[in-house]
Amino acid sequence: MPKIYQCDATSIIIYGQMFSFNNFMVIASKCKMLNLTGVVILNNDEIIPETEDHLYFETAVSLEALLKALPNVKTFIYILPYNSLNIITTKTAEELCKILHFLSLDKFVIGKIPEIFDIKSFNGHIKKNNKTKIDLYFSDQISGEYETQLQTIVDEILETESRDYKVPRINFSRITLSSRVKMHALYYQN
Repeated sequence: MPKIYQCDATSIIIYGQMFSFNNFMVIASKCKMLNLTGVVILNNDEIIPETEDHLYFETAVSLEALLKALPNVKTFIYILPYNSLNIITTKTAEELCKILHFLSLDKFVIGKIPEIFDIKSFNGHIKKNNKTKIDLYFSDQISGEYETQLQTIVDEILETESRDYKVPRINFSRITLSSRVKMHALYYQN
């Protein structure tokens, strides 16, 4: 397969691929809009499997490391692959908020989020955010306890009368219909 040595694309959509970090950066380093679905970025020393049977990637690059390496991105959309435990960790929410350009994104969308994601910590960022449109879509595999945490955060956002932050769109399989409708409406009012 031919190799790309330079890419000036500013909008990139990639579906169901695996890349080494260096190869991915050749493609995406200048992009302003990045949309990844089922994509795995591997650390450079890992061999990319020949088949798609390999569902667990021990050295997948974390979400925060990926975003840190993309300072030009303004719209970041990442629908996570099936097994994303190394992409999202217990520290992801905290580490994202330390990335300066993360705080100035126009849009941040993450899908299939596992419950290891520290939503309580990220909720602190949500309440300070007045720039970025945030969409969080959680995995269907999250526990009832985690869903209760999510519903509590959603209810708190909806019950707040005076918001000085952009209302995110938070979606999970057992969100109440009324909450989903209200949150959707508030999201588009911002």
